[in-house]
Amino acid sequence: MKKIKLIYLLFISCLVLTSCDINNVPEFSDGDAFAAFRSSSMSVKENGGTLKIPVLLSSLSGIATTVDFEITDGTAKAGTHYTLENTSNTLTFTKDDPTQYITLDIIDNDVFGGDVNLTVTLKNPKGVNLGASKTCSVTISDDEHPLAFILGEFSAVGTSIWDDALAWTLTIEKDADDVSKVWISNLVPGGSSLKVYGTVSDDKTEIRIPVGQEIATSSSYPKILLLGYDGETEDDIPTGGYISGTITSDGTITIKDLFASGVFSDDAATDLLGYYNAVLGGSVWTKK
Repeated sequence: MKKIKLIYLLFISCLVLTSCDINNVPEFSDGDAFAAFRSSSMSVKENGGTLKIPVLLSSLSGIATTVDFEITDGTAKAGTHYTLENTSNTLTFTKDDPTQYITLDIIDNDVFGGDVNLTVTLKNPKGVNLGASKTCSVTISDDEHPLAFILGEFSAVGTSIWDDALAWTLTIEKDADDVSKVWISNLVPGGSSLKVYGTVSDDKTEIRIPVGQEIATSSSYPKILLLGYDGETEDDIPTGGYISGTITSDGTITIKDLFASGVFSDDAATDLLGYYNAVLGGSVWTKK
């Protein structure tokens, strides 16, 4: 009975106030129109040619307007790392063209100088607002990285300790600061949710991946660590040691040692319960 009375009272209130409409949809007018970047960050390789940075005008009726932009050099320098096509630094929007582009022609060179960056900022909108994404950070990735030949996706094949044939994809990324260091995603198939690092020898023929790194997290187990066993003796590789692999000139990597994602019951990692997966020595990674 109380429920029926409540609904009746709500109905009466709506009749009296007239504005009570539970299905009322907020209206969007051109007073709310705004211009914004589609993404607050973008990246392009140094040999990528051209980067087009999209800016979208959100307008109900498709009004015509202009928005200026400004490029602030970070480590990237105009004329050295890029040139700007939109030399007027103004974007013109119309009903038929609500998306405009800031176009950077990327300059490729033969010298390794590391990644560089710049920032693009929208300003001086005419009759519209600026949206939340009014700045865009751009990174230009150097393609002369000394380890470029082993960066990217790899097709990996191997055999588990249970004699199962394994085939998986892993990714090797450069470190932001150390040119001899790389980060590996999905090292152990079915047992990796965190990246682990490895270091590459000066002659670029060997990779070493330290054991004991946290390789995954789980709500069920306190510690999941990267473990290694010597490929020749199958002895434990102790903390401070590493899994090693050879690298050929075409980027193919062959891992000598057995490596595993080990599950522990304690934070001190003294009680090994088992493995999410363990890969015998001799697995081969081929760059895609």
